[in-house]
This record gives sequence, structure tokens and C-alpha cells, in this order.
Amino acid sequence: MRGFLIAAVTLAACSAPVAHAQSSDAFEGTWTFQTASYGNEQVGGIMSGAAVITREAPNRYAVRLIANERLVNRDTGQGAFLTARQNCTGANDEGQFTITCQMAEPLEGYEPDTFVLQAGETDQLVGVQRSQTSPQVTFSRMR
Repeated sequence: MRGFLIAAVTLAACSAPVAHAQSSDAFEGTWTFQTASYGNEQVGGIMSGAAVITREAPNRYAVRLIANERLVNRDTGQGAFLTARQNCTGANDEGQFTITCQMAEPLEGYEPDTFVLQAGETDQLVGVQRSQTSPQVTFSRMR
């Protein structure tokens, strides 16, 4: 899984505009993210990826996000790996940062992601990915 995360970070960083200095903005920048394990009795999953967040207006952001989802059938051990490219908007509402996505490319069986985050430790955002299971997620600033 770590290899997939590195590939996603590299892809996101390579497609991001070159930054000359790290922004003092709390949300703007290049981030990696990882969810806690989630699923049900039949299927387990975990998601990781990268996001490039750019401020467009006060408290409003454009977000390019690549999500890598690994799903495993708990009975058979068979797995699937999905990579979703998404265009998202970010909104800061009194310290709650919500990322709402739409698919940049169609991907059968994949729904766009939504994350609800708040500031965590230094250079981290923590919260949940809104879905049927709502796993915890941590975003860590890369630059």
C-alpha cells in the first residue's frame, strides 16, 4: 500500500504548480491522506491518496484529489484496487474544513468523496470521510 501512496503523491506533486514558498494558509498546499480501515463482514477497505489544495477566495478552495482504495473480500482474500481522480471544492466554516468532490473521470462503482476535517497536530487535518461507514481520516501536509 505504501508504494501506491508514494505513486499518488508523486503524481499529485508533479501536476501541482511549482510553489516558491510554503503558504501561511492553513489549508493550501500538497497533502497526503490515509483512512482507518473500514467495511463490513464481507468486504474490508482502506483509502489513501493525495490532494493539492489551492485557495481561490477567502475560505474557499479548489482541490485536486487522487484517492486509492484497496478493497479485500474477507472470505476469499481477493482484492481490488481503485484509483479515483476527483475535482473538489473546499470550504472553511469556522474551523471545519469540508472537501466535496466530483469525479474528474468516470469510475464504475465509485462514488465521489466528501471529507469533514479540522486542524489536528502540526501540519495535519483530521476528521472523517463521509460514506456508509465514515472512517476516520488524517491529512498530512507535504509542502
